[in-house]
Amino acid sequence: MRSSLGARWFPLSLSFLLYVFSLCFSEDTIKDSDFTTQVHNEEFTEMAEETATNLSYPELIPMEETLFIMEKSDEVVEKNVTIGNPARIELKCNFSTTRHPQFVYAYWKKGNDRINGTSHVRVFENIMQAYITLMVTERMHMENYSCIFEGEKERKGTFHFKVPEIYTKEKPLVNYERDSVVLNCASKNYVPLMWVWYASNGSEKVPIDTTLKNKYEILPSKYNETKLKIKHLQSTDSGLYWCRAIFLLGDSEGKQNLIVLSYLVPLKPFLAVTAEVVILVTGIFLYELYTKRRQTSSEGGKDFEQAEQLKSEDHNGVNTNNQRTRHRKSEVSMN
Repeated sequence: MRSSLGARWFPLSLSFLLYVFSLCFSEDTIKDSDFTTQVHNEEFTEMAEETATNLSYPELIPMEETLFIMEKSDEVVEKNVTIGNPARIELKCNFSTTRHPQFVYAYWKKGNDRINGTSHVRVFENIMQAYITLMVTERMHMENYSCIFEGEKERKGTFHFKVPEIYTKEKPLVNYERDSVVLNCASKNYVPLMWVWYASNGSEKVPIDTTLKNKYEILPSKYNETKLKIKHLQSTDSGLYWCRAIFLLGDSEGKQNLIVLSYLVPLKPFLAVTAEVVILVTGIFLYELYTKRRQTSSEGGKDFEQAEQLKSEDHNGVNTNNQRTRHRKSEVSMN
């Protein structure tokens, strides 16, 4: 009986053990396959993004920018980085510290958002370097990127990504009515996709209709500059003119101030000077005339006084002679 019972339970026990073992084995297999699939998908995604980037932008310009940050300094550390074309850029922050690197934590931010998985550092003696590599291929990538070091106190360095600057003449352009003028904008070492011109209308910018050939003309120029010719100038053409360079990674603007004067404007100073000269000459003439009249009248008065004085002297002389004659006669009679 016991042997027959044992013979019956043995297959059942063996079957149960095999069933449990198969479940454990199947669960382990599922977990491993899921993990493998996940890693494969992540790698495939990164490779696909890199392949798509390389296909869309076959020439990614390699760039490298570095900031130096002192642990004991409170100075604001930042740098402008000009990017005109899609680029593969490596940002480095060299942090000078006296603390052991294990007590300093480094990470990166894009704007105000933290970039996960970027605590890549190198150590060179007392320099701790945090670095990150970015693919800048779209406008959304043109942000501020900051490296933050958390140690004894938090220190930060910031890279400001910017499109190329547009250069124009700083001084206003002064022209006269019925003349022509040429406005010029350039981006130096970078070539934009296209240029667009605007005129200021109060607080708004109005696109210039370059199809009006009798008024506007885009002159031939280099790829990195644009020239706008405005014909038959009027006083209403005065104001600000904007040139916008459209790059793949963003837009950049420059402005020029145009002043259109009437032909009477340059004559106004001449007329003013002439009027001043006429007034001055007239004043001098009147003053000299008045002086001559005054001198003439004073001389006439002196002559009159002299004549009166002579008359009085003559009269006094006659009286004196008469008195002398009378005195002599009296003396003779007495004798």
